Amino acid sequence: MPRTSFLKSALSGLILFGSPFLAQAQTGPIVIAAPAMTTGIVGVTSTQTARLNVLNLHPVVPGVTAVACPATLEFYDDTGALLKQLIVTNILPAAAVSLVFKPTVPSTAVNARAQIRAVVVTPSTTVSGPIPSPFIPVSLGCSQMASLEVIDDSTGVTHTFTTDLRAMPTYNIVPLTAR
Repeated sequence: MPRTSFLKSALSGLILFGSPFLAQAQTGPIVIAAPAMTTGIVGVTSTQTARLNVLNLHPVVPGVTAVACPATLEFYDDTGALLKQLIVTNILPAAAVSLVFKPTVPSTAVNARAQIRAVVVTPSTTVSGPIPSPFIPVSLGCSQMASLEVIDDSTGVTHTFTTDLRAMPTYNIVPLTAR
């Protein structure tokens, strides 16, 4: 390998991977946003109940203060209307919270069902104060696992179960300025 190629590769690596170490200390707040996660659409009849579960995957470590793990659990219909919401300020390590939704479907209609989806939003984590330089970014957010189940009311049997949630795109709106 020629010497110039090696130097270019080394410089590229330093810029790409070493930039956090070369940066000056940050003094303003740093906001780390986490995307919302959604299930696909599922049908729920008047004789069924939907339950969205969110588990905090952080382990319980004796003597270590747990990081706050907030989450918002939501149900939406197939038109995007919010049906039910639960805002949780902290899910303890190795613990879970649930949001239950019972659809209002006319029981007289044959094969009538509510088309719903579940959404889990993890609020942004903000770190304020000076960030020392050099620093290595670490995970400040929560590690959560969500599941959606559709349960038969009369038997308690779970008919549908999924842990397949997808990240919802995040959009930033930038105002246009006149030139």
